[in-house]
Parts: sequence; C-alpha cells; structure tokens
Amino acid sequence: MNNLIVKIRIILKKYFPKIYNISLPLRNFIYKTFYTKKSQINLSKEFQEFVPNVTGDINKKDENTIYNIKNFSNSASSLFNSEISIENLNTLSKGNERKLGDLFNKYGSDKKTHEYDYLYEMIIDSFESIDLLIEIGIGSNNKEIISNMSEYGQPGASLRAFRDFLTDTKIVGLEYDKDVLFEESNIKTFFYDQNSNQSVEEFSEIYKNKVDILIDDGLHSIVANTNSVLLAKSILKKDGYLIIEDISQSSINLYKIIFELIKDFFETKLYTNKSCFVATLKKY
Repeated sequence: MNNLIVKIRIILKKYFPKIYNISLPLRNFIYKTFYTKKSQINLSKEFQEFVPNVTGDINKKDENTIYNIKNFSNSASSLFNSEISIENLNTLSKGNERKLGDLFNKYGSDKKTHEYDYLYEMIIDSFESIDLLIEIGIGSNNKEIISNMSEYGQPGASLRAFRDFLTDTKIVGLEYDKDVLFEESNIKTFFYDQNSNQSVEEFSEIYKNKVDILIDDGLHSIVANTNSVLLAKSILKKDGYLIIEDISQSSINLYKIIFELIKDFFETKLYTNKSCFVATLKKY
C-alpha cells in the first residue's frame, strides 16, 4: 500500500504538477490519518522548555504543555511588526521556455514540478558570474534516512542540472547518506550532517566567504534550516544567496521568527507554489 501511494505521488509530481501542488490539504489528511502512529511520550521530560513552571495537576500541566508547543510560534511571531510578502513562483516566469527546468526533468529532479526553476533562473541572472554553488541534500534512496526520496529518486539530479546550466561554475553537494556521494565533471560531494555543529563549523571554515549560492534541500526541518542560516553567514559572499526549499505551510510562523532575528544580516523574501514555501536570503 505504501509503495502504491509513493508511485501515485511520483506520477502526480511528474505528469500533473499543478494538481500535485494544490492537493496539499488532501495529501496531509491522508498522511495524518493513515501514516502516522500514536506514541506515548513523557511531555514534562521531553519538552521541558514548554512545561509551565507550576505545581498542580499533572494532566492539566500536560494539556498546557501541548498548548504551548502548538501556539508558541504564533504568539512569538505576533511580537514583530514586520510582514514578509509572499509571491507566487509562477509570476517569475519569463515565458514558455524553461531551460533549467528541462534540465531538472532530464536528470530526475522535482524542482521543475515545484516551479523552483523560475526562482533559480531569476537569481542566477542577477549575478555577473557564479564561481561556486553548494546544495545541501543531493538525494538518498535509503528508506532508513528520514529525508529519503524513495527508491524512485535520482541522487545528484539537481547537481547535474546546475552543472549543465552553469558550465563555468564549481558545484558541490553536501549529503548525509555516504552511499550516494560521487565525483564527476565539475561536481564534488561530501558527507554533511545538518544537525551537527561540527559539520557546520567544518564547512564554515573550508568555504568561508567563497560561496555565491547555497541551497538547502536537505532535512526540511526548523533546526536543520537554522543551521543552514548559520552556515550561510560564514560561507556566502556579499550579495550571495541562501535558498531554503520546501518550507511547510504549517511551520511558517517559526520561520518568520528566524527571519526577524537575522534581518540585519539577510534580506529575506518568501515564495509559494501553493504546496509549500521557499525562502531566499540575500546576504548584506
């Protein structure tokens, strides 16, 4: 059953991208109803920073802890007066020709489905030259890895598309799954753990102020993405870009907090394809 769902999802993404992008509510309902499991968790132990600092009925404390987890980002984001406008990705289209998008499709990347090619072509056109592009998350087929693409994905697909589109640019991929690392013309890949401070520090030193474009298409979680912002502060050149893909609509208030905290370092913009958000952070 799970393989059938995966195949249907792939068919929608490849052949009916507009339907895929607008079907998020239905896909979320199916996932939450049939593919999540109930777990017993000690809330006071696992989420201490959200537990009310009171003595009282443990059940009421647990209820309030859950309330705090669910509502923290909304409450915290309401403290900021600044608003981030959200633009539709398809408004960035320059016409029917989608050279980069076609390359994504050629190699098996879903970036054209998500309409990210519009955004990348706009960003690439803003540079006189691009020396180094790094992408976090080159794709894994290992089902034991949380951010895997299933067995039908193509590791390194977007790296190859960028390599063909940017013929004079060095392309680097950073990936947690060591089994998919590779090296070929103009492409090198390295092991990288988005949740590891050691990885962030190591690559911050190696690529300090050398990177024009950094793409986060990895774990798609708030801590991993925050670590990518930290990495970007060190390795991006002035006017370089960090692009964070596939931000969940339900997480957007958390990201607005992050963007507010870094507004002195980056100019942030948000885009959507109706399925998720993508953020661009341009370094001052």
